[in-house]
Amino acid sequence: MPCPTSPHLALLALLSVAGSVGLGESCPSEMDLIKNRLQVNCSGQGLSVVPLALPRKTGILLLSTNRLASVSTASFQHLPELAELDLSGNGLGALHTGSPLPLLQVLVLSHNALGVLPTLQGLPALTRLALAHNNISGLVPGAFRAVGKLKELNLRGNQLQTLPEEAFEGLAGLKDLDLSDNALDELPQGLLAGLELETLRLSGNQLRTLPSGFFPEGHVFAYVFLAGNPWRCDCGLAYLRGWIADNDFSIYMQEQRSDGLLIENDPRSPVCDAPLRHRGSPVVDLQQACGKAGDADLDIDGTMTEDVTPVPSTTVPSTNPISHRPEPANLPPGGWNKADTP
Repeated sequence: MPCPTSPHLALLALLSVAGSVGLGESCPSEMDLIKNRLQVNCSGQGLSVVPLALPRKTGILLLSTNRLASVSTASFQHLPELAELDLSGNGLGALHTGSPLPLLQVLVLSHNALGVLPTLQGLPALTRLALAHNNISGLVPGAFRAVGKLKELNLRGNQLQTLPEEAFEGLAGLKDLDLSDNALDELPQGLLAGLELETLRLSGNQLRTLPSGFFPEGHVFAYVFLAGNPWRCDCGLAYLRGWIADNDFSIYMQEQRSDGLLIENDPRSPVCDAPLRHRGSPVVDLQQACGKAGDADLDIDGTMTEDVTPVPSTTVPSTNPISHRPEPANLPPGGWNKADTP
């Protein structure tokens, strides 16, 4: 075989450099002065494997919008200071979490193709988990028990239809739970038991009612989003109507506008979808005339859902004396905000 000429050697050298760059050397890095961590940005480089040529002191690693179809936490064992990892927008179908990442606090897995929840083993410090816009259709009881320090859990835009009562068992420190834009048509009465949430997002589902006692007695939420559900305004909704009336300061709506995301207090945002004569009416405006909560044969105003004799009206007054709401540090108050993050 003839020896390669000088031009050939130069070409081989260039290819070698290009190959190493593709494995991470072209990922720009800078210090995040607020978090005091080294941030490395490998986003949008068409990577199909996790780069090896990364600074050992990497604290924040951005790997979004690549082609990482399957990833193992073993791929990050050479980064002992890794605290934040963004794997969004990769078409990721599997995340294997056998090898521990003891300092990882933030894991972003949004806009992928996950059909089931990863096991989440070996992530003891995790406080924020974003799983928005995947294909997750169910959760098992205690699904997040391995990440008991979670404060923020985003399951928006999946395919959840129902949840076990113990789905969030063990998450005593959870503050923000986003279940919006799923296909939830019912929720168990004890779903929120043991939680101290500040923010609960249930908008954009298929909920027609909520069971009596769904919201923990005496707990004050800062933000609850209920709009965009087909609420059925018969006496089965009496509990929710009363809860909204007593907690009107906590009911918020959000709307995407051209100049940002509008978030504002609006207790009239949950509206009736059925029966037809109540469609479009705010749930909170309806007068209660039910013998007892759960009497689903009656409209909430005391008439039968069919054309039969109406029931005499009795108004149930609001009894909650609370007139304030907490302002959590991790969420903005109502007003104009930048577009939502993944």
